[in-house]
Amino acid sequence: MASRDDVVIVVMGCTGTGKSSFVRLLTGDSSVKVSDSLESETRAVKVVRFTDRTSGRNITIVDTPGFDDSRTDITDTVVLKEITSFLLDEYDNNRKVDGLVYLHRIIDTRFGGQSNINLRMFQQLCGPDAYKNVVVSTTFWDQLNSPRLGEKRELELKKKFFSEMVQGGATFTRQNCTMDSARKVLRHVLTLDPVDVQIVNEIRKEGKSLEETSAGSIHGEEVERLIAKHRQEIAEIRKEMNKVKEMTASTKRELEKLRNENKQKIAKLENEKLDLKKGLEDETKMRETLEVEAEKEKNLRKEFLLKRESTRIPSRNRGSGARQMSSFEVPLDNPPPYEEALASQDLTDGTFQFAYSDEYPPYLEHIPSKYKTNILNIFDFKSLLQTTVATFSLPDLTRFSDSTVIRNLDDLVYRNHRLHEKVRSETRRGPISQLTLGMFYIKNIGHRSDWYTDAAFGQQQFTGVNPTTITLAPSGWIEEFEAVARDQDRGDITEILSADPKSLYIQDYSHFRPVVGLPMDGEIKCDGRYGCSSVVLFHLEPNGMLHPLAITLDYKGSMGNSVTIFNERPQSTTLGDESQDWPWRYAKMCAQVSDWFQHELVVHLVYTHLVEEVLIVAARRTLPSSHVVLKLLEPHWQTTLSLNEAARSTLVPKIIIGMTGFTDRQTYAFIKDGYRNFDWAGSYVPNDLERRGFPIEKLDDKKYHNYGYARNILRMWEILRRFVRTVLEDTYTGGDQEVATDPAIAAFCGQVRSVDGGQLLSFPSISTLDELVDFITMCIHIASPQHTAVNYLQQYYQTFVPNRPSALFKPIPESLSELQAYGEDSIMSALPSHRSRDWLLMAQVPYLLSMEVAEDNTILHYATNAINSSATLAVIRNAARAFKDDLEHFALTVTEYSDDLDDQQTPYHVLDPNRTAISILI
Repeated sequence: MASRDDVVIVVMGCTGTGKSSFVRLLTGDSSVKVSDSLESETRAVKVVRFTDRTSGRNITIVDTPGFDDSRTDITDTVVLKEITSFLLDEYDNNRKVDGLVYLHRIIDTRFGGQSNINLRMFQQLCGPDAYKNVVVSTTFWDQLNSPRLGEKRELELKKKFFSEMVQGGATFTRQNCTMDSARKVLRHVLTLDPVDVQIVNEIRKEGKSLEETSAGSIHGEEVERLIAKHRQEIAEIRKEMNKVKEMTASTKRELEKLRNENKQKIAKLENEKLDLKKGLEDETKMRETLEVEAEKEKNLRKEFLLKRESTRIPSRNRGSGARQMSSFEVPLDNPPPYEEALASQDLTDGTFQFAYSDEYPPYLEHIPSKYKTNILNIFDFKSLLQTTVATFSLPDLTRFSDSTVIRNLDDLVYRNHRLHEKVRSETRRGPISQLTLGMFYIKNIGHRSDWYTDAAFGQQQFTGVNPTTITLAPSGWIEEFEAVARDQDRGDITEILSADPKSLYIQDYSHFRPVVGLPMDGEIKCDGRYGCSSVVLFHLEPNGMLHPLAITLDYKGSMGNSVTIFNERPQSTTLGDESQDWPWRYAKMCAQVSDWFQHELVVHLVYTHLVEEVLIVAARRTLPSSHVVLKLLEPHWQTTLSLNEAARSTLVPKIIIGMTGFTDRQTYAFIKDGYRNFDWAGSYVPNDLERRGFPIEKLDDKKYHNYGYARNILRMWEILRRFVRTVLEDTYTGGDQEVATDPAIAAFCGQVRSVDGGQLLSFPSISTLDELVDFITMCIHIASPQHTAVNYLQQYYQTFVPNRPSALFKPIPESLSELQAYGEDSIMSALPSHRSRDWLLMAQVPYLLSMEVAEDNTILHYATNAINSSATLAVIRNAARAFKDDLEHFALTVTEYSDDLDDQQTPYHVLDPNRTAISILI
């Protein structure tokens, strides 16, 4: 047993930050070398032990190489393995870590790539629970010209790069090459209680391999990134050599040399991958032991189920005096010991508790540090906050960094093109201003010459940012529109409505007022912004074109109290000057405002983000860590909890509400109503499509060929379901009976439905294998393809504000005659062209919320990783092979479906497995 007098301090940081100098000053050990060159003197982990004269305690200092080490004979994998081996040895000898010292040069003017890599590795080695034992010590203060400059940089480090550790209790100190500054760190560490670091817990307590640990995963990702980088450089060199037919011998040799250097780097990195996968010798033996024990347990479970089936007798009436079963329990006839223990044990430890409020559905009260993700590591959330919060206090941003005079819609289109060209040009010269220009780097719908047409408007219902709510029109709505058409003497419209009712579809936002507590004649208005509850009627023509026929601008309880306008072009083939039909163009803009609210607050926020959070909390409260359902779902929860926390605290109250015509109280009522009305089983893709009037067996017919979302999402559902079914059939070998008697599944379902749980009343009970397969498929569907479909097209369709504004800026017309008098000036005054802060929000927020998915966060990458990772359960790893093949084939299908669309200006590739996010990442 180690004495409490033994103190262990680990010193880390980039090469050249002064680690060896710090150790030498602290210990007085002159054998610790100090380097003046770019190569690190610390070739491997060096342990220095001494007795502190002041405290009388035995001090062990662990001097480590930087992960950016420049030596050619030591790799980052070797560094990671040596640090880990030392920490495991200490743990095995009952010694914990007292202090974790991270050194950073205060003279560095920027926090570069290598600094970021080293910091991420340090964080993952330590883990949040050990942050209170971290000392961040900034070095080279003696080389600063101005102490004030150092203080400014130190403050930036605390607030930006080290904020998570500071919040976790980390301390900052300064080093100025004196023994006193070094010993100040020691004096602080001596006051701390020792801790087990994260990588030790992962290997010793969770049975992970080195590759599977958080630090190992980070390192593996970096190795893969570097391999890809060097391969790209080789491809560019090859391209350059092919392009230049005539080159001097020296030029050719130089290019060959560069290519060979990159090949050597790739070979070295590939060896690092193998070395990382090989891991540590003792962990491999431990894993083999665990796998043998797991196989034994599986066989025992099988044996028990067979025995129970052969000896089962009908259950007897237990009488009124028997204990009442809880809503989370499944009746078992003499359950096996491990199931009985599972049913009675508390899996939460108080860490996953539901919280409730008047604003949101049930959510996680507090994210445990283990599952918390720094929002800055997810995406540029800081940029979003700076942009949006600042716009409420900045003076009017009148010209958006562009001198274009805005007089009409053509000027807006011209400015959109001009800013795109400007950003592209400026990017070649250096960084651009994310505040006002970054959103214009990628093209948007405003680059289409036909962006305002009926064809573009109709196609957005099928392949736009919200292709999930278009529904077969009920007979009641058809009758109401038909009556108004007769009143307006539109016989051409009534003929279509009566002749082809099964091809009439609707976007219905008429429920807005009752849901938010407004009277039916009440105005939707907040701070000069106006909303509306439109109803839009479409005709799905035999050729597959979805053509808008009529729009009720703002439904107020009846058609008589509302303004309805019919399209002057009753068919998609009818000729007409759409560009000058201002009343109709305004009506389509009202419809887009209504859809913006429904999409962002319910389809996107509630039906993906918030529903998934309830599932996560319920699962963590009821499913054992080894349960196959948890293993299937965990990869799809990467950042959801932290994202949702940020949405509740900042994005919705401080940004989204300020973009619409609804008050905060009305918005929260809308969110809560959306959750209450979420139909779990009804939202399974086949059920949802059939309910909305799209027969799944006919989606490849000409009539439905333009519904790209439906065709893609159904195929993805089938692929996910086949993968999930393969896994569960291999796990639940007892079939339906084994599923029905799994107390963890019963507890999970009860937790989601319960009044003191998730309160999702539509959530089903699960008693068959098919029901379990559908349930798991739905969980993955929500987090991956569904969220991808409704999130990642926001930049394209919403950055150009006239296409899809979040609010209007003049009251909605109260009569048809008023609407028919509308000209282009009326549309311009309804847009925030005179309130550029609002314009900026409408354009910038969707841009920042739909950043491109990184390659290593796609669903195809997940399948590939599941096959190759030893951390993956065998049943999942085996099923992943066919899953990967299905996804790769589906990638080709996505292109085929896109090529089938009549609209070839905007390809629909968002659900390509190479682009589909594995989880709710943003």
